Amino acid sequence: MSQNELVVLKSKLAVYTTCYEEAKKVKDLKRMILLGPIINDLQDEIGILDK
Repeated sequence: MSQNELVVLKSKLAVYTTCYEEAKKVKDLKRMILLGPIINDLQDEIGILDK
């Protein structure tokens, strides 16, 4: 995977993390439940590619 694709994944992670934090502030459990697995998948993929 190219460096550009890694940057895109990190950008997506930043956006989803921000959305998750906003949902947490307003206690929107439905959004938190939807965003949690996406964030974990992105973190895993970034961790694999960053090696």
